[in-house]
Amino acid sequence: MGRMDRGRSMDQILRETCGTKYAEEFWKRWRRLYLTEEDIALLSRRGYNSVRLPIRAGSFLYEEPGITYNEDSFAMLNDVLDWCETYQVYAVVDFHAATAGQSGIPCDDGVDNGQHLYDDEESMERMFLLMEEFMRRYKDRWIIGAYDCINEPISMTPRREELTPKLVYFYEEMIRRCRKIDQKHLFLLNGTQFSSLTYFFNHEFDPEYHNWGISLHAYEMVVPEVASLASVLRTCREQKICLWMGETGGRNEHAWQTTMYEILAEYHAGYNLWCWKTVEGAGCASILNFNVPDEWHLITDYAINGAAKPSYEHAQAIWDSYLECLAVDKCKENTQYHPYLLREGNFEIPAIGYNALPMDSHRGLSDLPNAAGYRLYDRFELVYEKGYHPEPAGFAAPGPIKHPRDHVQLQLGAGEYASYTIREKETYTVSVTYCADKEVKVQAAIQGETLFEGVMPPAGEKVTSDVHPYFAYETAPNTLERFTLGTVTGEGILKIEVLDGCARFGQIVIRKSEK
Repeated sequence: MGRMDRGRSMDQILRETCGTKYAEEFWKRWRRLYLTEEDIALLSRRGYNSVRLPIRAGSFLYEEPGITYNEDSFAMLNDVLDWCETYQVYAVVDFHAATAGQSGIPCDDGVDNGQHLYDDEESMERMFLLMEEFMRRYKDRWIIGAYDCINEPISMTPRREELTPKLVYFYEEMIRRCRKIDQKHLFLLNGTQFSSLTYFFNHEFDPEYHNWGISLHAYEMVVPEVASLASVLRTCREQKICLWMGETGGRNEHAWQTTMYEILAEYHAGYNLWCWKTVEGAGCASILNFNVPDEWHLITDYAINGAAKPSYEHAQAIWDSYLECLAVDKCKENTQYHPYLLREGNFEIPAIGYNALPMDSHRGLSDLPNAAGYRLYDRFELVYEKGYHPEPAGFAAPGPIKHPRDHVQLQLGAGEYASYTIREKETYTVSVTYCADKEVKVQAAIQGETLFEGVMPPAGEKVTSDVHPYFAYETAPNTLERFTLGTVTGEGILKIEVLDGCARFGQIVIRKSEK
């Protein structure tokens, strides 16, 4: 967004349109209104047990000569930590924007897209001092689950190989200095290139206390299978450390979310939907969205398109209205994400999103890799639905990300089975969508208790040309027949096994029973 792409540039526009005194007070109000006790309470009620709190270094350490801390920012953070304790929500303190910029992208709030943290000794020292101050103030706050350090370093630069050793030094020195003050809290370290490259975590970064882990980021362009995580999982095992998915999401990517998050859970990795609250249209999987004021375009037209600047009084009224939009009761809650994130309520699991662990939770008997190129190690036949022909690898046309896995079915023959975790605690109905040329004998059980054993009749597959419900540039999946397996109460692992015959499954459908 040009001059509106980061907090620093927004501050400049704020000063131009509203004046310096207004701008200084605006950010104090912003810090109190963007994340409130109502936000933390709602987050807790929805079943989440942690929140990632992005820290901008410039909001806590004034960008002036000497070391002067912004006590208003620390007071705001104290309030948030108190609310987290009240509602039993762990706070992950995320050093999102370091001094001088660490990423090379707008979210590090640098003066440009250079990674000056690694070249500027003063800036690095100021970052160390700021983190030591956090340790002094919060070493006894048990509600802090971890420090997430530092967000997406060295992400957009041809200097990655040159700067990576400097990042390693930063991490080692940061932990060494912080451990002199705080010996309790966990440090989660980010890899380079949008927190995805983790090969340099090949030695001990916290030699005295061994209380560190890796913070990984992954969105819908990452294939949701164990193979995508194999390298970092192997590193974590070798170093005996934990893994946390600090950023993840995928707007309207319900199938991706419920598959990837379950894999992470199976490998004892936590995850965080990013982010909790964003402006409507931001393109990420946030739980809350807020709308901008009706006249907000007057600000963006001035900042981006060079249009006339509103008067100071008019601009101040617009920015005041912007703050009013942040309140929880003014936001739209994207309730559709909760069931897929938590596997509670009404949701669907793609049949190809079966459990990865334990190893005997699934069994495929094919002697060939599946044609879909997905989860190749499991020996299942994963087949594209009738009429769907994916673009050949390497020949995909430019444009939005396509979703071929939405058009893949799990084929089970005699002796093959797959399992799915369900966390709904009340009574619900379990159904499957499927197609089969002939009768197929199936057994379904939850926690070893038989839910269904019998014959499912032949079922067809209706080829559709309808538009995808979430992605306007591709077709919807084909329509399959739906078969109800039974009703059950309480969470558990659903196992579906074909005893005789063959069927292709599309989705596992969970629907809470009406009270």
